[in-house]
Amino acid sequence: MITLVSRKESVQTKKIIGTALAKLQKVFYDEDMLQYYRDEHEEHLYQDQFDFLETETIGHTCFNKIIGLHHTDINTFTTTLTHKLTELFAAIGVKELVVISHLKLDFFGNRNNKFKPLVNAYKLLERIVGKPTYKEAFILDVDSLPECIEILFWITRCDPTVAEYIFLFDKEEKIQLFLCKYGNIHLTEFGSETLTASLLASMDWKIIEGRESDNFTSDGKIRGRKSIR
Repeated sequence: MITLVSRKESVQTKKIIGTALAKLQKVFYDEDMLQYYRDEHEEHLYQDQFDFLETETIGHTCFNKIIGLHHTDINTFTTTLTHKLTELFAAIGVKELVVISHLKLDFFGNRNNKFKPLVNAYKLLERIVGKPTYKEAFILDVDSLPECIEILFWITRCDPTVAEYIFLFDKEEKIQLFLCKYGNIHLTEFGSETLTASLLASMDWKIIEGRESDNFTSDGKIRGRKSIR
């Protein structure tokens, strides 16, 4: 099941998740950009994106990895990724996830991009939220991963106008991950490291060191990716 929740509500009692979002918002907040919006009398549009800027942060240990699959067929990738993530979540006891972007931005980006997988992803998202715009968050159980991954993969890959980081946090605040345009998972564990290199290898994940490259093309060009609204 996928439940719509406000951003504030989704992290109300989640100190680690709130800290992760607040730290990123502090990095992205730009006084020069704020002045640009102010000059256009649209200061509120900029400020509204930074809804966790004043959130109190706490200290915690993080373990970061970039992991990927040995899978190069883009037509079957979301099915395979869903299966492997379900397996990974089961290994660490994750049952529910919070889906939230680093800034308060619309999950719907460039609807003029007619690339079929992206169009289908936005149709699926619109069926879930019941409208063509949404800036809040989601709570979902692991059984709802197929829809979530189908949406996140294609909008992240093909639409650079959406939030750069759309995170999946588990509700127990063990892990944070986001799916990048290349199809890799950027994984952070909080507090302790359970997903060791050997455990990940046993589940057919690879750890990516150094520069990332696209998993589905030989020339690095991403079909369907357009930046103009």
